[in-house]
Amino acid sequence: MYKFMRRIGMPLPKLLSYERYCFVAPHPDDIELGAGGTAARLKAQGKHVTYIIATDGRYGGRDPDEDIVPARIEETKAAAAHLGVDEVVMLGFCESGWYDQNELKKAVALAMAKAAPDIVFTVDHQVPTELHPDHNRVGLAVSDVFIHLNNPLYMRELGGEAPGRQPAGIAYFFTNRPNCYVKTTKYYKRQMEAMSLHRSQMGLAVPYGDSEKTVGDMFRLMVTIRNLRYGLRRFHLQAEAFRVLAASHTHVMPEFGEKSRFGMY
Repeated sequence: MYKFMRRIGMPLPKLLSYERYCFVAPHPDDIELGAGGTAARLKAQGKHVTYIIATDGRYGGRDPDEDIVPARIEETKAAAAHLGVDEVVMLGFCESGWYDQNELKKAVALAMAKAAPDIVFTVDHQVPTELHPDHNRVGLAVSDVFIHLNNPLYMRELGGEAPGRQPAGIAYFFTNRPNCYVKTTKYYKRQMEAMSLHRSQMGLAVPYGDSEKTVGDMFRLMVTIRNLRYGLRRFHLQAEAFRVLAASHTHVMPEFGEKSRFGMY
């Protein structure tokens, strides 16, 4: 049924073929970790890219007497600038779920409407092993907003205006059900450099066997292995993977969540 419906005119959007993109993430460093190579590739192709960061990252430090929020804001801007991102929007919600979900949805909706994206990237909130409340709540908020974003009545209730067109699709990163892969081999180095600019996080020490490593060491290893694994699936050296839905798939279309015998969605 899934393949038949795709053939009759409901295909997945071609992620790299649009002009305006919006990445909505829970924390300041999530985009670089989960989709930094894709963001870099989009900018290299001349696309317009907006970052929307939901929380302030205040719990990313270790010293209870230190306010690291200003540092995390500056690091986010520096990492985005290194990738060439056009605009960074910090919504400023308190990290780790200390906020009202409807207020989050409203702020996300207004920011996304202003960005007017063709494709929205966000974290997958349906991963069974993901326990972080910000990831689950931000992914859910973006999903809720996505299907209403082009509705002028919905946006008027929030005090904003609907963009001129409906986004073509939504792409979830940090997913366990990828159905789309983006080759990022040429952008791996830039991704690693952008990750390293989140110095308040990457420099933190973590136990590793009988010694210590930094968070940056662990994240670089994790992203490298993940990108290699996804790349090999498509005969590339490096790739990032996403669970992608077209706008037409996101309401009363359960067929697009079915797993085929080939493991694709």
